[in-house]
Amino acid sequence: MSINAKTLAAALAAGTFILGGAAPALAASRADQPVQSWSAMDGTDARTLLRQAQDLPVSDLAVEDQPYCAANAEIHYTLEHDFDENRIETDAQAGTELWGSDSMGTWTMVAPREDGTSCIIASGIGFDEARDTRLYYASAGLD
Repeated sequence: MSINAKTLAAALAAGTFILGGAAPALAASRADQPVQSWSAMDGTDARTLLRQAQDLPVSDLAVEDQPYCAANAEIHYTLEHDFDENRIETDAQAGTELWGSDSMGTWTMVAPREDGTSCIIASGIGFDEARDTRLYYASAGLD
């Protein structure tokens, strides 16, 4: 199954709508929400996706299911604009970036690539900037 730009846009729009409607409730009532994570590809753990990320095509050229990979600017804009996430930490050891949003309670693990693109390898809920960032890496299986 391939992911094309229209499919991705529809999925992001639906996710944004759902999370946007729930954000005030999440922020107001779930400050103690436990950290939960999901791999960006069902059936493949984030550690495997991190290893594979350097060799995946950008999503517009994908011929099979894969994590979302695109130009850094596009991924950064989507995380900032649609999910109110900011880059929290760059973990040179695991080769990832952690993005998070206190207002939405969401977080995203991004694998940057040398060609100016990145792949999203995991995401989750329960983000709180007061928590130790190692908790998010551990939740994604990257500890």
